[in-house]
Amino acid sequence: MDIPFIYGKLAVGENFTDRANEKIRVVQNFLSGTNTILISPRRWGKSSLLLKAASEVKDTSPNILVVFLDLFNIHSEEDFY
Repeated sequence: MDIPFIYGKLAVGENFTDRANEKIRVVQNFLSGTNTILISPRRWGKSSLLLKAASEVKDTSPNILVVFLDLFNIHSEEDFY
């Protein structure tokens, strides 16, 4: 049986499951400059959701810049710097 979901990498394009309400909220936060924290267990699509929202903002509002910074492997202040 084929599994219809992508695991272990970002879900982009047709692999992104339509999370319309969540995406709208994140896009609105990006447009209004509202800081946003997403909390959920690993592998629940937080990064994919943010990437999808950022892509939409980029397409509709070119004056807004979104930076995608993955800090997963940062374990100390020294690693951060």
